[in-house]
Amino acid sequence: MAPQIPTGTGRLGERIGLGDVFVSWRVDELIPGRLRDRARPPEIGRVVDVSISGAAIVAPTSPQLRRGRPVCIRLDDADAVVRIRRIEEIGDDDWRLYGVEFVETDLAFRDWVNGLLDARRPDSQTLGWDRAD
Repeated sequence: MAPQIPTGTGRLGERIGLGDVFVSWRVDELIPGRLRDRARPPEIGRVVDVSISGAAIVAPTSPQLRRGRPVCIRLDDADAVVRIRRIEEIGDDDWRLYGVEFVETDLAFRDWVNGLLDARRPDSQTLGWDRAD
């Protein structure tokens, strides 16, 4: 049975559904006062959709991933800090849907999101937005 991924949430902006886009994320990079001898390997999540303000990511269930927690995510060489705003069950006890808000993004990550949004915008030439008549 395929997981049932909820779509009715209050994220700002248009949501762009994605295919197989995977991010890695690590909670322990952002826990204040926590020192680790060795970094834990990152978890892998699949980005279900993205908007200008956030994303929906399906990832393994973890007690460290809770509402309000900041998390570092990485997409190829692009990095962002997100805050978990919601966690929803998707029909599989080992996986959850994490609704995240972008807190801080590097230029490469921002370019990736903006590129997705630009691809969805109508061509200004075909709509006549480039002329006054």
